[in-house]
Amino acid sequence: MTNLALRNQKLAIRLAVIALLMFGFGYALSPMYGAFCKALGIDQAQASITQSGAALRLEFDTNVASGVPATIQALDAVQMAKAGGVVKARFLLVNTSDQPLKLRAIPSFAPVRAAGLLQKLECFCFDELVLQANERREVTVVLLVADQLPAEMGAATLSYSLQAVEGTS
Repeated sequence: MTNLALRNQKLAIRLAVIALLMFGFGYALSPMYGAFCKALGIDQAQASITQSGAALRLEFDTNVASGVPATIQALDAVQMAKAGGVVKARFLLVNTSDQPLKLRAIPSFAPVRAAGLLQKLECFCFDELVLQANERREVTVVLLVADQLPAEMGAATLSYSLQAVEGTS
């Protein structure tokens, strides 16, 4: 064998050994990473994306459709909700006209996935509301918070929009 052929053969063997070592290192990396994180107490790779006992900031927003002679105000505009807990929020409805008024409150959630985390047990939005002339009425919503809350969701907004029901003044 010539000198050049011998050097090429040695180089090929070295490259094959390096490739095998790289493959072995890559294969062993995952268990080594897990052991390393566990040894340091930073086992974040196994952390759950949900937390029981987590808190959620609930914000209540209100608005009234254009031309509806009424007001709505969240008396408890911001509340902290614990996972698995119950939240009760109060609202003040006022008919600002001198005629009876039939209203419906339309709820919405932001972000949308918050709707799956908050179950309405009691809500003034379930039925039509009839407010007499210049009547003021306090109404409530009672929410059951999910047992598990996503760790990254720090706040949710529940918005109510008052709308007049057709066939009323």
